[in-house]
Amino acid sequence: MTDSHERWEDAAGSYVLGALTDEERTSYEAHLETCPSCRAEVDELRVAAEALPVSPPPLLPPPALKARIMAEVEREAALLASAGKPDRAAASAPERRKRRWLGGGIAFPRAALGALACVMLVIGLGLGAVVFSGGSGRTVPVESTIPTAKAELEVNGDTATLVANGLPLPPNGKTYMVWLSRPGHAPEPTSALFTPRRDGSATASVTGDLKDVDAVLVNIEPVGGSTTPTSDVLMTAKLS
Repeated sequence: MTDSHERWEDAAGSYVLGALTDEERTSYEAHLETCPSCRAEVDELRVAAEALPVSPPPLLPPPALKARIMAEVEREAALLASAGKPDRAAASAPERRKRRWLGGGIAFPRAALGALACVMLVIGLGLGAVVFSGGSGRTVPVESTIPTAKAELEVNGDTATLVANGLPLPPNGKTYMVWLSRPGHAPEPTSALFTPRRDGSATASVTGDLKDVDAVLVNIEPVGGSTTPTSDVLMTAKLS
């Protein structure tokens, strides 16, 4: 293989999905003129890409879709980290095959491109709502006093996950904290403490027994949490 082919070997997916910069696309198309292997790969991937327009109309993704995806990515990463077992196939492959760098300095691992293509196909086929619907669970809207915030609570049996977007960063030394409210009782603290990402999205697994809970509350507390609320409630998800 030539150096040129090595550079562009994993670029077919990015090219078909329109993820290359103008400069990269021009260089890659010049490479395609002299590389039958890459042309064949592009032709195979283009069949799937061209099928998208004739697929069923895609469903409108919920506002919290990005946060849900990030929650799943973080969950999988935590599972892999806890397992502590390296991927033997990846470990045996040369480093140059783990990650290819395009001209723009962005890494496009083959596995990531495959996953991206699958996600796009699933959404394009209108299955996104099924994948992220939580099965037999229910979605509870969250009332918020934060103008920019939109959130919902995904409840599935005895578990619940708060999914939010548009959250401002808490003040220094502070964090968002989840509380459980039961009729006739003071709010009960949970171990669910979270800080939004830079784009304002956040997910938090609600800990504690949800039996008889009529509302899930969120406020801002000192890092480490509190045993009793020290600030006003910012978000409320009413379960009953």
